Amino acid sequence: MHVQIGTSIQHPSLPVLEKRLYRISLFNLFLVSFIGLYLRSAPVTSIWAGSYKNILHAHSHFAFGGWIMPALVALIIRFFPELANTISYKHWRNLSALLLIAAYGMLCSFPFQGYGPVSICFSTLSIIASFYFAWLVWHARVSSKDSIAHQFLRAGLFYLVLSSAGPFATAPLIAMGKAGSALYFNVIYFYLHFQYNGWFTFALLAVLYKITGHAPGRYSKNAFALFNISCIPAYFLSVLWSHPAPAFFIIAAVAAILQLIALFYLLADIVDNNNNRRLNGLVRLSLGIFAMKIILQLLGAFPAIADMSYLHRNFIIAYLHLVLLGFVTFFIMGAMHLHESPTERSSKKWSILFIATWILTEGLLLLQATGEVADFQIPNFTTWLFLASCFFPVAILGIWIKDLSS
Repeated sequence: MHVQIGTSIQHPSLPVLEKRLYRISLFNLFLVSFIGLYLRSAPVTSIWAGSYKNILHAHSHFAFGGWIMPALVALIIRFFPELANTISYKHWRNLSALLLIAAYGMLCSFPFQGYGPVSICFSTLSIIASFYFAWLVWHARVSSKDSIAHQFLRAGLFYLVLSSAGPFATAPLIAMGKAGSALYFNVIYFYLHFQYNGWFTFALLAVLYKITGHAPGRYSKNAFALFNISCIPAYFLSVLWSHPAPAFFIIAAVAAILQLIALFYLLADIVDNNNNRRLNGLVRLSLGIFAMKIILQLLGAFPAIADMSYLHRNFIIAYLHLVLLGFVTFFIMGAMHLHESPTERSSKKWSILFIATWILTEGLLLLQATGEVADFQIPNFTTWLFLASCFFPVAILGIWIKDLSS
């Protein structure tokens, strides 16, 4: 049943909140990059304080809760005004506050206690905030027939809620003495899969269809259906490292093939759409990386490649950064600066530096991981990776400062 939770009249402060939320998120990305740089300094300096594992937890949780989630909320407010304007301003204000309080709480608690009472409370608050967001947007649906963009968004909200089953299942597993087991890690991968390949992907594709226009493309229904059908079984791509029964390899392979077909439909839809000129360079680059992600997932369905990826950590790190930086971050930045003319693009040189740094660090990670397979090493790899990563916070800080002045 549709629940009216506000009016369709835009609150005058909503655009201000959306812009402010994005700018805070962008600053949080700077903090994420700075923490990442600190982590990469560990092998190259004798002056290093703290627990590497705990700081890594802070880095990953804050990346999700402090950068991606608030930025996606800002995107939804901007590109779905017919939904945003039916939700009372106080809900958006409260949601933003909850997300940021939870994010900074995790940032400040994880480095000192890892998974402890305080950090778990803030992690739980972050999940509650995501439920709140899903409830708000789900019940703010427009009364007319859903567009393809709305369908992608609603599916994304479903996967956002579904992903929370992962964190909620870890506590019972720890209590049963299963921490560190294959089941424990597969529960964590359950959360990551439905965040990366569910919520993040479907939300960004919803925005993509908003950018390219309201009229459904010739292939949009096929693209949505196949991405949606394949999302749940594609989870098994994340568990192949534990050598499950052969049936799981078959399910994972079929899901990966369906995703690849969905990708072809999506790209055909974009090429066929006259409004594809609205897409700027960053969004186009992001979609190219998204295509690369789909192809890599298909390759990962082969047992030998699944084993190789699991045994060599730098392959995993490179893949995570491919998704979080290459696909998600580039798309968010491109979409938020979509309507700027070339002369108004305040962060162009900093964006180029950001992209170049990402390419350089990805190349180093892949080269080192390949070297481990082929039995050769990059001399002073950790030093080179640290030096290359120094440009991440510089570029992001430059983008943030320019965004403040625009």
